[in-house]
Amino acid sequence: MPAFLIPNRSQMLLLTQVDLSTVAPEGSAVHIINDLVDWLDTRAIEESYEVGSDNGRPPFHPKTLLKVALLALHSCRFSLRKMEEDTINNLAYKWLTGDMTIDHSTMGLFLARFAGEIVKLFSQVVASCAEQNLIEFDLLAIDSVKLRANANYKQSKTLEGIKKEENKIAERLKEVLETASDDKSAEEEEVLALKRRGERVREARNILLQRLAEKSREASEKEKQELLEKEKVNITDPDAHIMQQANGERNTAFSITTTTDVAHDIVTHIQVNAEDNDTAALAEAIEGSRQNTAEKHREVEADAGFASMDNYEKLELDGQEALIPDLRMEVEGNGATAKGDYDRSKFSFRAKSDSYRCPSGWILSNTGSVEVRGRLYNRYENPGACARCVFRSRCTKGTHRRVFRDQNEEVRERMRAKLGKKRAHQRYNKRAHTAESPFGNFKWNLKFRAVMRRGLGKVCMEAALLFMLHNFMKMAPSPG
Repeated sequence: MPAFLIPNRSQMLLLTQVDLSTVAPEGSAVHIINDLVDWLDTRAIEESYEVGSDNGRPPFHPKTLLKVALLALHSCRFSLRKMEEDTINNLAYKWLTGDMTIDHSTMGLFLARFAGEIVKLFSQVVASCAEQNLIEFDLLAIDSVKLRANANYKQSKTLEGIKKEENKIAERLKEVLETASDDKSAEEEEVLALKRRGERVREARNILLQRLAEKSREASEKEKQELLEKEKVNITDPDAHIMQQANGERNTAFSITTTTDVAHDIVTHIQVNAEDNDTAALAEAIEGSRQNTAEKHREVEADAGFASMDNYEKLELDGQEALIPDLRMEVEGNGATAKGDYDRSKFSFRAKSDSYRCPSGWILSNTGSVEVRGRLYNRYENPGACARCVFRSRCTKGTHRRVFRDQNEEVRERMRAKLGKKRAHQRYNKRAHTAESPFGNFKWNLKFRAVMRRGLGKVCMEAALLFMLHNFMKMAPSPG
């Protein structure tokens, strides 16, 4: 009578033939990766190998390892052991390697040893995109993304926390050495682990002391004390910093800034920032894009996180057209300011008399200048008028209202004037999709939401591979 088919795994497969070319047809991701990596100049890596040596078996070609790493990213399987497993079981990987297995330690050593060279390969990809006219040099969209680090949040310590950790390790080490144990091997293993932990803590302590020295160089005593209490370093990965992510969580993370050409969404530059500070990252990002493409974009666009008076001044001095709103522009436009009708934006400036007119009609005159964080501001006030004003309590909590104006405020006003034009608004609206689509791709399609390796150099390498893969997929010819 009819029955279910049950797999017979005891039978012998006498002959199995597979044409590996059938698993990598033209236009497939594996075929695109293979062809484009073959084009790369990897001599800087190849020269580091002693291929003429008779010791051991010949090494894998660097291009083969790169192809496997990129395909692993595309397949959402970027862990070293998954790469090894796929070179054993997955036909697409077998096609790339010629049916050779790549051990996880071989791949790990390659990625760590040549992290810097892999970052430079990304520049080659960008140059190729420029040669193929995939970059139009009209609009350059700039944005940053935060990726979680491979380090526990709880391992971020202040100087006081590090001292407690050092004492804890010392006490435990003393306890283990003074207590007799039947299992000598376990005891030796714990002593070794404690010593390694102690070395990492000392390294983190030195890094934190260096950061504190740099940040407190021109700080007041109060600011120095605040830094001492708040500044932290992560013991697991000292290069990672605590950052607030889009969902509101605060985690150890890395900030990655990218520049992307609007025409075909080609990423022209990537940089992993030392800290979460977009304003400090802007100039380096623009210059990095110019170096990679050997050309200047007509206009750069970034969100308000990149805005600062210093950046506006640098852009004008450089002759670089830009569309970057300041942080208050949107708030003022929506009428969502804290003081409402008496917000600073409601005070109108009069250039001829160098004065402000308040919402109640009083004139505030220039009474001197003050320096704030390295910039000079003019101070405008009218104590007598404020004393007689019936709206003073709604305008200020002090005895009278002061308005401060940057001595180069015209730079910000010119930027706002440009952004207020209809054509500029239409151009600026192109920024969001172009700048953020690569982030959405690797976070949601490639499931790459946290870096896997530790240290700034290795994180740069991972970012270079991610955006190299992104550009490869953009470079691929359209089907048909």
